[in-house]
Amino acid sequence: MIGRVIDAFCHIIPPKYEETRWARAGSADFAAGSPAHLQYVRTGRKAPNYEGLTSLDARFRMMDRFEGYRQVISLAGPPPERIAPAASVELATIANDELAGLVAKYPDRFAGAAAAVPMNEPDLACREIERATGQLGLCAVQIYSNVNGRPLDAPEFRAVFRTLAERRVPILLHPARGRDHADYTAEGDSKYLVWQVFGWPYESTAAMMRLVFGGIMQDHPELEILVHHTVAMVPFFHGRMQSMFEMFAEELKVETGGRLTRPPLDYFRRFYGDIGAFSAGAVNVARDFLGAGRLLFGSDAPFDATGGYWSIQASIDSVRNSSCSEAEQQAIFTTNVERFFDLRR
Repeated sequence: MIGRVIDAFCHIIPPKYEETRWARAGSADFAAGSPAHLQYVRTGRKAPNYEGLTSLDARFRMMDRFEGYRQVISLAGPPPERIAPAASVELATIANDELAGLVAKYPDRFAGAAAAVPMNEPDLACREIERATGQLGLCAVQIYSNVNGRPLDAPEFRAVFRTLAERRVPILLHPARGRDHADYTAEGDSKYLVWQVFGWPYESTAAMMRLVFGGIMQDHPELEILVHHTVAMVPFFHGRMQSMFEMFAEELKVETGGRLTRPPLDYFRRFYGDIGAFSAGAVNVARDFLGAGRLLFGSDAPFDATGGYWSIQASIDSVRNSSCSEAEQQAIFTTNVERFFDLRR
């Protein structure tokens, strides 16, 4: 018996946001960033994953298969600034109003929601963070691994991270990489879903590297960042990271201006991870690197062929079959999530 489960990283597309984003951009502008959208554009039919994103009835039927299960919801990608750069503020505002309305109307379903932010407009992004987490009461902010190709440690985004740190707002870090990001320089597009299956974990890892070596984690020790898909590549490659960081310590010191005051891996151990890699082995490796206290149940639902059921069940099984103790498992399912988002407040 599992008891209560709170899903920290799962996605939704509210109706007004869905209507507005297609009206502002059109499929050619953003469908390449998501296989679910590509399917929809090509066939005109909503596959179970897209149905789960846009239909509350479909979502609730799926959720009802898990007793005591609730979600912290966040928008499905691509982010507003990728969909329609000129309308990113409008899209984020609409989305956050709808997310707050869903949490207020269905508290037994939705434990909280992470706000969308128009990262290509940093000053307005700071203003929306204050509105969404203050006036609307949203419990986190979702940020993507790059902002239309710009790295997160670029100077223009420093104010966003400063605002998040000052307001103690948790961050969901989601990868962003499209089919148009080629795997080989001689080609124009990525093939065979390489851009998503392997490109997304790489994207998250690259973003973490920039946040660490760019000084964001050093400047704001109070930041709490949940990295999607079980902390991406970092837990699996931390031994190689340690080896490379030591071998090229002088080069890194020159490149960073000597800004880091602690060993690099200390900063990487400050991140949090969800369970969205769907294997007990991934949970074990992440637990060994971060500790069970920094793992949160997060399924990436409804992004699977069943509209979410498989992802949630596989995530539950990965925790249950891991080396985590019973107490650690229950913390991953509930209390770690409640603490990260301050849900008990």
